[in-house]
Amino acid sequence: MSSSSLMEPTPEKRKLHERSSDVQGLLFRRSRSIAAEWLRMLAVILVLGVLYFWRGGASLLFLLIVSGLLAGGGLLLQAFGPRRFRITRSITPSRPVAGDSLLIEVQVSFATRLPLPWMIITDYWGGSWHRELLFPGFRRSFRYSYRLHEVPRGIHQLYGSRITWGDPAGLFTGESRVEGKDSLKVLPKPLYTGAALPESSRSIEDMLLKRGRTGGEAADIRNYVPGDPQNRIHWKSSASKGTLQSRIPDKEEGRMSCIVLANCPENYEIPSGALLPRSQRDKADPPFERAVSAAMGLMLSAERSGAYVQLFTGGWPEGMARHEGLGKIPGRVQDMLTEITPCGTRSLSRLLEDASQHWIPGMTVAVITGRLEEEAARTLARFLMQGMKVELYYVWDQPAPQAEGAAADRRTEGYKPPASGTISGSLARLGARVYCLDYPAAPEWRKEGKGDEIPGRPTLG
Repeated sequence: MSSSSLMEPTPEKRKLHERSSDVQGLLFRRSRSIAAEWLRMLAVILVLGVLYFWRGGASLLFLLIVSGLLAGGGLLLQAFGPRRFRITRSITPSRPVAGDSLLIEVQVSFATRLPLPWMIITDYWGGSWHRELLFPGFRRSFRYSYRLHEVPRGIHQLYGSRITWGDPAGLFTGESRVEGKDSLKVLPKPLYTGAALPESSRSIEDMLLKRGRTGGEAADIRNYVPGDPQNRIHWKSSASKGTLQSRIPDKEEGRMSCIVLANCPENYEIPSGALLPRSQRDKADPPFERAVSAAMGLMLSAERSGAYVQLFTGGWPEGMARHEGLGKIPGRVQDMLTEITPCGTRSLSRLLEDASQHWIPGMTVAVITGRLEEEAARTLARFLMQGMKVELYYVWDQPAPQAEGAAADRRTEGYKPPASGTISGSLARLGARVYCLDYPAAPEWRKEGKGDEIPGRPTLG
């Protein structure tokens, strides 16, 4: 038995919902009609029979016999072809992230009394399909594998498989369909940038400076928070104060944080000046994917350090998706970040107002959006004036609103606005830490194989 791949999957960077209906329709579309195959063969036999009885000859008789044998073989193949197909698949890795290459190992078994010259098995995934040509012969079970490259974030469902076989000439074919039961959850690829960089990526000097800021043992102790491990409880301080006290680990910085992820479509509309050339648009990740990746990076950093974290974004059915807790990221939060799309109805400013009702003084607020806009910037400026720590992750910036005098000067000939006159620059002057998620900012993606170097590696799944 030998096998070969006839068709590579279509580019998986397309979203699942963009092509799911087309792929699902291919599964139930009969490529060749059995009636058409028999009408064609009967027409050939009829023409050869008429010519033979009219003109005679050994050549026509030979062709007539061969046609009859082919028709008989096709009848046997379609009547007693393979039945009771059993297909099992194993997917590696079992918990993939966006951009990974997946190895699909397929085990096929079936029952039949006839040898099969060839067989084609087509798997229909959410946004692509894979077709494999096999030559079973007398074998009734075999194994093969193929890869799905650069799988995008989302839930990928296997709609099913279509199995086609036929005679050596391909004149008669049979077909069977197997219902798909496999599904694949691809998590967003974590993006670490700025404060979200894992501890292993920070310089030793930063760690030494951080340790030097502590003012003695008292600065490394805080009140006990549910979920703190027992080996971090400071019993001496707990006995003296009458309440449980916990040691603060060196890597703990910004112990409580809130992540606000904007998912309103208006926040991710590409400005006219930021459009990439057509030849580069398919190579770049969508802006919303970068935002979700940044949110996942912040969540994993909080999980790794054991920090208390809140997550707010547009959701359903009440219009707000919310999470609060510390430790391992719950599965429902991972599923939400896997399936979320830029279809929220709440603006970033309104999302910030709703999320601020659960904020505690001194906590860090990480805001992730695509395009900065004036209303949300005014809301963030107000929070900065109230003493909140704000970290802003954005893709596109825009000029800051000008005062009336500045607007008049702008109308004068030869006027050029200063480079710092942007919304992010204005927020940075107020104390916010700003990070650009665009490619020139060179964010650090989590690369496969480096996760073991990070202490306390989180579990994705």
